[in-house]
Amino acid sequence: MYTLRFTRRLLADVAPGRVDDTAEAPPTTALGDWYVAPVLAKRRALLLCTSETSLLSVVLPAEHLGDLPEHLAVALVGVLHRLDVPRKAVAREIDGMTSGDVGAARDRSTLGSMRGLATRACAFLAASRGDLDVAALYAHLGEYRSRAAGPQTAAARAVALLTARPGTAGRASSTGGGRR
Repeated sequence: MYTLRFTRRLLADVAPGRVDDTAEAPPTTALGDWYVAPVLAKRRALLLCTSETSLLSVVLPAEHLGDLPEHLAVALVGVLHRLDVPRKAVAREIDGMTSGDVGAARDRSTLGSMRGLATRACAFLAASRGDLDVAALYAHLGEYRSRAAGPQTAAARAVALLTARPGTAGRASSTGGGRR
């Protein structure tokens, strides 16, 4: 169980009238809730999707907004396999993402990090010529470091969270390994 947390502008499109999400259950996935924000790059509307706990991010076409949970899961599987996350950990995370909720973005730190990630994504896309290498874009975003989250990259935090033994995920966050 997790929540797709949209910026106000997107939330109005996805769930009109939805503003109160105080009754939501906490996420049960290692990567936590996913934040979604619009990005415009090379005159194309995109969605930046970012894990609240690790800041691992994927970029998807905005026209997939209606099917976002499925497209996010597919993109995430590819990213996690490229990061050599064990298949059982990937399956556990994706299984946890089969049920979810929609809510408003509420963590300002994550939203602030997303501004930096959006800048990185736009710069990468602007520099790309011809066909886009999506794997290279995701690797570039995975190298993002947040001052608030510590010295680990987003990709390293995600791997640590996904491969932590049950009951040790809390320790990873106290050493900069996660964002709770």
